[in-house]
Amino acid sequence: MAKCAFGKILLRGAFDAQWDFGTELYARMLYVENAHTQVLLVALDTLCTAPADAVRFRELVSEKTGISAENIWFHELQVHAAPDCNMMTSAVPAIAQRVSQEAISMMQRAVPFTCEVAEADVGTQYSMNREQYVEGLGGVTIWAGMRFDENGKPYCNDPGRMLLREYKPQLPVFDKPIYFDNTVDSKAYLFVFRDEAGRVIGTVSRFAAHPDVAVLFESYGKHEYHYHFDWPGHLSQTLEAHFDAPSMYLNGPCGDLATKKAWDGMDTYEASARECERIGTELANMLIARFDKKHVSLGDPDHLRAAMFTVELPMHERFPHSQAEYPEQHDLALQAHIALQDAIARHAPAYEVKRYVDDAHRAWQRTTNARDELHCTEEELNRHTLMTRVSVLQLGDYLFVGVPGESLVDMTVWLRSTFTGVKTVPVDQVNGYYCYMATPRTQTLGGYTNWSSWVSRDAIPLLKEKIVEHMDLWLEEDQ
Repeated sequence: MAKCAFGKILLRGAFDAQWDFGTELYARMLYVENAHTQVLLVALDTLCTAPADAVRFRELVSEKTGISAENIWFHELQVHAAPDCNMMTSAVPAIAQRVSQEAISMMQRAVPFTCEVAEADVGTQYSMNREQYVEGLGGVTIWAGMRFDENGKPYCNDPGRMLLREYKPQLPVFDKPIYFDNTVDSKAYLFVFRDEAGRVIGTVSRFAAHPDVAVLFESYGKHEYHYHFDWPGHLSQTLEAHFDAPSMYLNGPCGDLATKKAWDGMDTYEASARECERIGTELANMLIARFDKKHVSLGDPDHLRAAMFTVELPMHERFPHSQAEYPEQHDLALQAHIALQDAIARHAPAYEVKRYVDDAHRAWQRTTNARDELHCTEEELNRHTLMTRVSVLQLGDYLFVGVPGESLVDMTVWLRSTFTGVKTVPVDQVNGYYCYMATPRTQTLGGYTNWSSWVSRDAIPLLKEKIVEHMDLWLEEDQ
């Protein structure tokens, strides 16, 4: 008989805090077991933990708990007001120790359960696609500063918001609103776990958007940073108060999905924190209302399986081939900046200038990706490939798929359309930070996702091919 338990630990004290705490930061946990399998999901209010540190975390927790390292999910919510890659390297042992202690307690108090699920399509109410093609220019990305029309559709005609390195092209297209209305992941979920007496043990929610609202004021150059669990924290708090039980949030692929948030007046920490609370509370109340109106059974809780698949992916040809090339990347970035300024000075066509903008950003990002985020070893750079890991969990009628890096909504759409025999729930940022996972289309268009990616043009098609190969065999084992 399947059993489960929920848990939560504080992250304060596990890392060297550089800011004040606006809220606590947590690792929220779900443990599930049956006669054959033990699975531990850990969702942390952090971002950008290097893949090797995520491996170390799983191994440390596995040693303490006896749970297979391959069945331990290290999932980061991409909370921007939180410790990032370099802090997490030193914090992993302490966090793993706290998680292990709580996990052992969870294993002891796990009880038989049933689960009910509400699925809601929220449209574009809480998220937007931050990438768009601009005629005569190319692909652009906007982080914040949107305006909204009378129907709530996001738009912008200010090139200063489009990460163009101060370049402001004079194009007729900017005379009218440029809508950022590409595909979003509109599905939100609420899983309510109950014991045999019908009491709620805990809840799991899932949506897909960047939790970047608590630092909106950063664009004004303010120095008011506070650690903050952003809107997912408020979502979980609201669910906890309603159900009188722990709550855990999972974030879907959101590399190109921004939270649909206010911008005007977001020039202080306090204002940004209030916006986090508004979004999280509204989303939680929407899920509660949906659950009260309609929910279904998760299916047989004892139908529990888990696995991890390893996929080796090629790096982009311009990515460093050794650590000795890091200084060269600085020189390339400088050359690209000079070429950009020259193109602007000679009034080159906008699309040509945009190529130089992309080149300048990309050259700067490559060293940051390799050294500061991926923590690439010399052997990995020489080999010019990285090992990525995909985690899967089948629970009842639902299949949770944890993909690496900041994957795009393209990955969500593809996963749901490929594995149609089960109800597929894509989850992002599992098994460490792999930067942006740029698709071939994104690499053609340019923009922030392309600059911040290490993958070759063939990498995401290869990842999809290997996921199908592994998953088909794994799902067949359950027939």
